[in-house]
Amino acid sequence: MRRGAAWVALPPTLFLAALFALPVLRLLILSFSDPAGPFSPYWRIVDIPAYRTALLTTVGIGGLVTVLSVLLAYPVAYLMATVPPRVARLLGLCVLLPFWTSALVRTTAWIILLQRYGVLNTLLVDSHLLRHPVSFVYNLSGVLIGMSHVLMPFIVFPLYNAFRGIDQNLIHAAETLGAGPTTLCRRVFLPLTAPGVAAGATIVFMSALGYYITPALMGGPAQTMVAQLISFNVEEQLDWAMAGALSVVMLLASLLIFFLFQAVFGLDRLFGDAAPSGRGVVPFAVGARGRSASGRAMLVLGGAVLLFLLAPVLIVFPMSVGSSPFLSFPPQHLSLRWYHELLARPQWLASAWNSLQVAAIAVPGATLLGTMAALGVSRLRGGLARGLEVLFILPMIVPPIILAVGLYYQMVPLGLIRGHWGLGLGHIVIALPFVFLSAQAALRGFDRNLERAALGLGASWPTMFRRVMLPAIGPGVAAGAIFAFITSFDDVILALFLTDVRGRTLPRLIYENVSEEISPTITAVAVLVILLTLLTLLLNVFFQKDTR
Repeated sequence: MRRGAAWVALPPTLFLAALFALPVLRLLILSFSDPAGPFSPYWRIVDIPAYRTALLTTVGIGGLVTVLSVLLAYPVAYLMATVPPRVARLLGLCVLLPFWTSALVRTTAWIILLQRYGVLNTLLVDSHLLRHPVSFVYNLSGVLIGMSHVLMPFIVFPLYNAFRGIDQNLIHAAETLGAGPTTLCRRVFLPLTAPGVAAGATIVFMSALGYYITPALMGGPAQTMVAQLISFNVEEQLDWAMAGALSVVMLLASLLIFFLFQAVFGLDRLFGDAAPSGRGVVPFAVGARGRSASGRAMLVLGGAVLLFLLAPVLIVFPMSVGSSPFLSFPPQHLSLRWYHELLARPQWLASAWNSLQVAAIAVPGATLLGTMAALGVSRLRGGLARGLEVLFILPMIVPPIILAVGLYYQMVPLGLIRGHWGLGLGHIVIALPFVFLSAQAALRGFDRNLERAALGLGASWPTMFRRVMLPAIGPGVAAGAIFAFITSFDDVILALFLTDVRGRTLPRLIYENVSEEISPTITAVAVLVILLTLLTLLLNVFFQKDTR
């Protein structure tokens, strides 16, 4: 019966083969279609300085963002591991809120904060710390701040799990032997948390290689990355061969990092909780002597990093109720002018409605297929199970610009760019892994004896699933569906390629407005998106609470 029910993995496998593997493969084949020769685009990448520079810039920025994210994540993870569980959950929500808030909302808020006459420069000049405003945005500093803010949570949670798995007895033993804070950090904390750091850093570096929106909005010409060149070759040059060649380079780099990590640590470490546990293990916590001076310093740093995470989210609220036609902080006069203007402009309401219609396609599709994928993998063993697990996770690994361009090339002849179905199907692809991982985690906690008892009493497998298994794993599936909704509602890259002007979604409209000029109306849009994100995160916390 275990293998007999594995057929449920077939529909999501076929779906990803048609709308993920095939578009990516066709794009890669296009890289060999240049009239000058099959390898001409690759030689141009080597010969033309702009392409070489973009490759080096992409790797360099990815490395810098990874290092910066690790440094920022350590104090937050340490803080979460040394406070009571309820406080740790609250701090985790503070980390998740900016993480799941629309990338465009965060980017817009950072531009407001960092621009030459923005909030940060105003505070620094008024406090006489600076004589003249400094450019914090449209350069490397803006890209590093924006990308680290988005990607740092990928390291916080694996690192928090690593801290939580440290045996407090080891700390007591080391202190008894005379180890000070520096020795503890060097000989105990760093080695034991290294796997968690490696897991988070791998995700951050792979994600950074394919970044598009933040460098495009917060960087300058010197920060042009490979994803921007892929878009440029498709939209401006119509050079599909070069776009395909750049995609091959980016894809190979991402997959190489992914499979190297899988070979060394395994997928459980990359996407799961791999904290050690066992008899006699005392969870890591503040010692009986209280926090040391270095521990108090980490506490202060953790609070500062949390403020860094929340600052862009918090800053847009007061700015959205200002009456000035220019962005100013703090607002001198309170007004709901920008909310009224938002409701009065039909394009904003139309784009929001388009986003909801696309989500109405993506969320049920991703939830159904992701749950089926998790059920199928749970019934299999060996290489087939591991291969399917990799397939269902790959849409999270492959840079979204590659998928967007590949789907665009495949869907234009089918007429799917007009309307909502093309983008909805694309969103199913990128949202399916979130449901798969969430449902897979719920299935690990399901008691198989209940399944055997139901089947032994004569219930068919569908009846057993509907009456026994689904109620047990339902909260996990619902949490995956919530993340699928956020993923769909937040997407910009696929929306730029798979929608026209009439079908553009809210993130695409925000992107177009931020690219031209930041209007105070954007702050009102940002507040509403943040509130929607907060509501969905609270729903997720509720469902996770039900699974305990």
